Order: sequence, then C-alpha cells, then structure tokens
Amino acid sequence: MNFWKKLVSLTLACVLGLGLLAGCGNGTTTPPAGGSADPGANPNEDKMFNVALTAPFTGFDPLRTNDSASTYVNVQIYETLYRIDPVTGEFNCLLAAELPTFSDDGLTATIKLRDNIKFQDGTPFNAEAVKYTFELIQDPDFGSARASIVSSIDSIECPDDTTLVLHLKYEDGVLLAKLAHTNSAIVSPTAQKAQDLMTQPCGTGPYTFVSSVSGSNVVLTRNDSYWGAKPAIKDVTMTIITEESTAVARMETGEADLMPNLSVKNIDRVNAMQNVKFGTSEAAQIYYLAARADSYVNPVMAEKDFRTALMKGIDKEGYVQYMMEGYADPAKSIIGPKITGYDESATTHNIAYDPDGAKAILDAHPGWADQEILFLVPSTSAYQDMGEFFQSSLHEAGFQNIKIESIDWSAWLTESKVDGRFDITLAAWSNVTRDGSELMEPNFHSVNGQRRLRLLAADAAAVDAAIDASKTTTDMAVRTENLLKANALLQDEAYVQPIYHSINMFCYNTAYTGVTRDPGGTFYLCDIGYAG
Repeated sequence: MNFWKKLVSLTLACVLGLGLLAGCGNGTTTPPAGGSADPGANPNEDKMFNVALTAPFTGFDPLRTNDSASTYVNVQIYETLYRIDPVTGEFNCLLAAELPTFSDDGLTATIKLRDNIKFQDGTPFNAEAVKYTFELIQDPDFGSARASIVSSIDSIECPDDTTLVLHLKYEDGVLLAKLAHTNSAIVSPTAQKAQDLMTQPCGTGPYTFVSSVSGSNVVLTRNDSYWGAKPAIKDVTMTIITEESTAVARMETGEADLMPNLSVKNIDRVNAMQNVKFGTSEAAQIYYLAARADSYVNPVMAEKDFRTALMKGIDKEGYVQYMMEGYADPAKSIIGPKITGYDESATTHNIAYDPDGAKAILDAHPGWADQEILFLVPSTSAYQDMGEFFQSSLHEAGFQNIKIESIDWSAWLTESKVDGRFDITLAAWSNVTRDGSELMEPNFHSVNGQRRLRLLAADAAAVDAAIDASKTTTDMAVRTENLLKANALLQDEAYVQPIYHSINMFCYNTAYTGVTRDPGGTFYLCDIGYAG
C-alpha cells in the first residue's frame, strides 16, 4: 500500500498555524510565530510545554552533533542563514536577508545578512560571526559533525558587517542546501571561545537555554530579545523517555504535550485518547541496512555473492506491511522520490527479497549458511523491531547464525564507525536538505562520510568519484547522472539494502495548533500556537 494514502490530513487551522517564513527579498521580513506572545493572550501561556523524546540528545553544539534528538533542541536555540519551507520546499531567508548572488563563473557567492541581530549573550551577529562559524567547521581539529557543508569554500571575505563573500573551489550545486542545514547554524564567537556549547548553548534563535540534566532533560525559555516575532509558547522542557509506552502514557495524562516520534504500534492507543491528536507529515527519510565488505568481523563479508544473499534475505515489503501497517513505502533505491537527483531508473538496481535465491547462493558455497554474522542494532524501539524481524527473515532465507548485538543509541553513534566492529547494521538518514549529494556524501563517501559503510577499495573510489561529481556543478543533468551512478553501484555490489521511505508520525495535545515536522524530521517550537 502506498503510504501517502494513509497520511492523516492536518486541519486548515494547523496549516495556517505553521508560521512559515516569508520569502527572501528586501530583507525586512521576519518569521512569524505560531501564535500571540502577548502577556495574558492565552491562559495556558504560563504552563510548561513538555516534549517527550524517545532517544537521548548528545549535546547542544549544532556544529558537533548530528543526531535527531540534539537537533530537536538546537534548532530552537540556533539559526541558519536559510530555512527550507516545510510546505513548498523553497529556500527562505532566516539570518540572511537575500538569496546569494553568484559571479558568472559560479565561483563567488555574495550573501547579504540581516542587521541589528544579537546572539543570546549580547554578541552582535554579523559577517565575521558567520566567517568564524564556517572556518570552525572547516578546522579538522574541531570535530565538526558535517565538515562537508563547507568543503567547497576556499576563502571568506567580510567587506562589511552585513556582507559575506564566499570564494568557492568549484561551482557548488549544493551550496544553498548546505547553508540551510542545521549543522551550519551560526554560533556566537564569544560564547564558543568562553564555554563548551555542548553544555551551554548560545545562538540567535527564539529560545534560550535555561538548564539541563545530562541524560534526562533540557529546559528552554522564550528569548524575549529575539529579533523576529516572539513565539507563543514561553517555557519548554524536553525530557528523555526511552520507553515509548511510558512516553505515550504521559501524553494520555497530560504530562507531555508533544511526542515528535511515534511508532505504528501505538497509533491506535493515541487515537483512542481524548485531547491528543495523531499527526503525520511528509518525510525525506530513509531507513537502510548497511553491509561491510572491509573492516568487518567475518571475512566472508568481502564476498559479493555472500552480501547479495544477505540482501535477498531482507523482507522489507513484509516489514512495511505487517510492522509498519502501510505507514511507509518499501524502498527500491537509496535516493527516494522526495530527494533531488531521483529518477525511476534508480529502482532497477534493487535487490528484491528472494529467499529461494539466497538459499541457492548459500547452497553453492558449503559453510556459508552457518557463518556467524554480527548484526549491530541500536536499542531504540524502531530499530529493535526491525532487527528482530530481519533476523527472522534472514533465517528463513537460510542464514542460521545471525547474531544481534543490541547497543545503546548514543554508543551506536560512535561504535558504528569503528573498524572491525560489525558485519551489518541498520541506519537512517533524515535528509534535512532533501538533496541527493547531501544524502550520499555523509552516508557513503569514504573520506567525507560517517564511515559506517566499508567498501572494497575500487568500489569506494568509484562511489567517491560519482559523489564528488554530483556536487561540483549546478547542471542538474550531470548531478543526477552521477547520483544515480553512486546509487547503482552501492546496490549492485550489495553494500546497501534500502528498506523503506518513511513518513513523520507524531502526536500532540489538542490545546495547541501548528504542530508538525518538516520533511527533514524537525519541529520548530516557534511554529506552535494555542488552539481556539
């Protein structure tokens, strides 16, 4: 079943409450909030808005964190130069006053910035602050989560406080998308030098940091000096509740007002609740299984036929039908229909579920069926269900010794990059930019990526070359050709089995309106207002 048929429509009031950013142009527009922030405008204004997170955040520095839970916090505190409109997909101005203007050769981008904005510590926002941030991301000793965001920038000039000039190494077809990415949020140079932003964040955003208990919660409050329209909601607590059923129970009792992540198994329970609404929105996210052919635990993983048999044993259609109840689409390519660079030809490289075909490969190689394969699975509910389902489908396809190692989410973020740590694992990517290069590079590039995948040397070089070619031009035909080339190789050589393209599922207290998640998976508290 196509999951778009199962989307639960948001009401017109919700859409109007999104508080979408006004388009770039004269630089005078500001992002409207989701509701009035006037004192006494709503009797609930002094009530704490409680968010239940089912995965832990790892820190509050947007340049050094890349997990969803941390992003949920950081987008409230920090801002980027641009933001992608959650409905139209267009690039709208945030800290930038206008869209970039480019030189004829495409190697110089000039960006006008908004004036009279201050960071939450009082430091002026200006071109030098943007330059400082981008050079920090470039610094190999800093430890940026996404250094690829600024990899095309050769040098930066600041002719005045509101003018930024980027000199590029090549014509960057992904530049605007990168400047809208949450990992390019602008930080206060003063604060970054004086404190650890992982524990004491400081940005220009509509909310400021109050306190945090490591592994437990974070408290934010409205930034009453914010340069734009003030949010309706004043005080917010985001609490980590890793047991989803407990988080759902808090929604039922009114102890939580928003759960940004909800699994299918709890939809009926939520729909039966008074004053709680189940919501969905389009997503650009993909879940996939990654197989290592180098830096594995079991050397048999270097054999393409063995990896192919593994891919034939992944019953993704069954998982979507029985476990997701149709709230997803089985993926036949890594690049999905919502991603720039997608073409239907990408789906022809899909290795379909074929247990008989897998058994035939195993039968042709005595001993392969009994090989122990270490399956590293994050301990969150969604991944655990997926891991157990695919362990069973692989067993049905003839694999007798698939060993699951369940690992804490925070530990998985680190250990899934370690050499010799596993044979196969599960991963997901919420494509904030909705650009194919920004999906391929961070996931599958052997130098600039997260290095969870390990390809044989010749294949890695070919994939890297295709990814590099996809981002060094603004010619969409050339970009698409190379993205499809990388997509084909990763699937033809059985390194990646795309599992499903998801939708965002969440629930919230009906006392509020404007609650949604954008296609990159993020929610913005400034979009939320009071119902009625």
